[in-house]
Amino acid sequence: MSSSLSASGKLDRVRAALRGEAPDRPPYSFWTHLPGIDLDPQRLAQESAAFCRLYDLDFLKSMPNGLYCVEDWGAVCDYSDIASGGVAKVIEPAVKDPADWPALERVDVTRGSFGRELEHLRLLVGLVGPGVPVLATVFSPLTIAGKLSDGASRAHIERAPEPVERGLETITEVTCAFTRRALEAGCAGIFFALQEATRSAYDETAYRRFGEPYDRRVLAEAASHGGWFNTVHMHGEDILFDVLEDYNATALNWHIGETPPSIAEYRRAGGAKPIVGGLQRGHLTHRDQAGIVADLERAMQETGGRGILIAPACVIRHPVDEGTLNWTAQSIRSLASPR
Repeated sequence: MSSSLSASGKLDRVRAALRGEAPDRPPYSFWTHLPGIDLDPQRLAQESAAFCRLYDLDFLKSMPNGLYCVEDWGAVCDYSDIASGGVAKVIEPAVKDPADWPALERVDVTRGSFGRELEHLRLLVGLVGPGVPVLATVFSPLTIAGKLSDGASRAHIERAPEPVERGLETITEVTCAFTRRALEAGCAGIFFALQEATRSAYDETAYRRFGEPYDRRVLAEAASHGGWFNTVHMHGEDILFDVLEDYNATALNWHIGETPPSIAEYRRAGGAKPIVGGLQRGHLTHRDQAGIVADLERAMQETGGRGILIAPACVIRHPVDEGTLNWTAQSIRSLASPR
């Protein structure tokens, strides 16, 4: 089929998929890192909007650096490896001892790195226009705790859980404030990234205490402030899917094809939420066209073209291959949902 519909057509397509319907074809999006650029709100908004236009995306997940959520508390970060396909690192954690958690301040999200990210979102929404829904990337409180402490939060929870809970309370208040501001800036919802909701990090009992209550508060904040496209991103393998699948979110995103469940298994078990995903990041990164085709065929077969918004499970490693993404976009645009 030819190029995409008008901007209003993109919005209609996304809304139809989120209602569990089968639009003309599945909506789609990609996302990656923009190293260096992502520390400048104006450049990040401009480059993200250009990325959206280049691949004719139906919706756009914001592409901030993955540590914007910890800088204001004093974490020192190193972003130098991203340009070569690596990840950002915390080289000086803000929390080193359990006693540090209660001392976390309720930072002002309109300033510092949170403020930088809100400015980027405000500019981005204006640049792409009302016909392309924008999702603000928001990290869960327990994920932020992990980043703030460079992973020590898990050990701290075992040694002294109460101080960590006091810190999580503060982090949640700040995350809710940021979420509220992002939606006020015009975002359609949040892309709620949970990077600690795996069995290798926490068992179900621990996550229900230290993760779930705070997650639900952030999602409730998003829903109460007009978020109509709130998406839960379950990062990693061996995810605590049974805990997360009934969160108050519009859609679910996980590493489909890399970790259970499959889409078919989720649907057979009665799961009805729309799915944002279906593409394995590795297939895009390694220019594996056969793998991409297999991903698309599986996603369409297991959903019948209903309630599916094609996207990667996670950030496509930088630098992206423009030819591969253009080919993938064309392949998706050629799909017709069964009637």
